[in-house]
Amino acid sequence: MQRVRAAVSLGPNCRGKFHLQRVFGDASPSGIFDWQITPAEAIHRYLERDFEGMFERSDLQIRSGVVWNGRHNSSHQHEFPRGLTEDQLDAHYPAARARHDYLCRKTRALLRQRGPLLLVFSRPVPTEVTDGLVRGVSRYNPHLAFHLLAEPIEGSIGDWTGDTEVWNDLLSRFSIHPFHRFVAEAAAICRKSLRGRSGNSGAGVGIAAAAEVRGGVRSRRPRH
Repeated sequence: MQRVRAAVSLGPNCRGKFHLQRVFGDASPSGIFDWQITPAEAIHRYLERDFEGMFERSDLQIRSGVVWNGRHNSSHQHEFPRGLTEDQLDAHYPAARARHDYLCRKTRALLRQRGPLLLVFSRPVPTEVTDGLVRGVSRYNPHLAFHLLAEPIEGSIGDWTGDTEVWNDLLSRFSIHPFHRFVAEAAAICRKSLRGRSGNSGAGVGIAAAAEVRGGVRSRRPRH
């Protein structure tokens, strides 16, 4: 079993975060890729741009009542109410932008540490896509140790949550270090207490040296 500091969704949809939260609870910190639809190409752009300029109002449009980013092809159905008009989009954008920027800062901080992290990509894709993501994250932070878990086809069967038994098996290979789990749970309690008092939710060495591939998991250990 691999022990990690935290479990983080790398997109491209909501399924990975759903299962990370279900299994690891507060040890799966919130991030920008949790609840939006983010194609692999857009994930690379987030990394290349250091999470800046990815949610500009001029790039947003409404398709069938859902807000889409026409430049980066990301979908933001959880950041806005459904059935918006363009005028309503203008009214809701500032709060959505503040939340987006907050989650970008959190994701940036997670990926800038040394790890190890569990990163989950919850869509069956060809190996070259996950290999590209490994390279992209490694370029973003050459010192980060991480495991990239890619969803197999059987994990996606069923409704949007996929197959729970398959996901349980995938995630059973990993555990959160007890100290980091304790810190995450304590921080969550503090956040909830502060929200309750304030009455609002608030937004608040080179390329890796080794690669191992086992059952859809790609692991990267940084060169020291």
